[in-house]
Amino acid sequence: MITEKNPIESAFDTIMQSEVFRTDGPSIALPEALALLGEAIRGNDTDENTWSLGECLECDLGSLIVGAYWALTEWHAGQSSPEYRALSILGEIFSPGTTSGPELESAESIAYELVSQWFEERHGGK
Repeated sequence: MITEKNPIESAFDTIMQSEVFRTDGPSIALPEALALLGEAIRGNDTDENTWSLGECLECDLGSLIVGAYWALTEWHAGQSSPEYRALSILGEIFSPGTTSGPELESAESIAYELVSQWFEERHGGK
């Protein structure tokens, strides 16, 4: 019997198996993939199992959201950009409050670094 992945798991797996986290992973449009992940989270119930997705990988779901959020704050190209759309959607899930970036030497910082590297490779230095 084949069980179908829920939309959150499917969107998360698309990112985690892509070129962002795997040297042999397929290319993806990362801003759009992050927006889809955020929309899946907004549109579905979450529980402890949801937030533990990826716990044996480089980062879990929560760490990916935090790291990607902070990377997008640096790489969006204004309010009409796909990056800003993804940032806005993730901002509905993660509210940074007075924090100023991902926790150092954490899964959040790994996600931040890999997402930032993806943007760096496509858009060059800031």
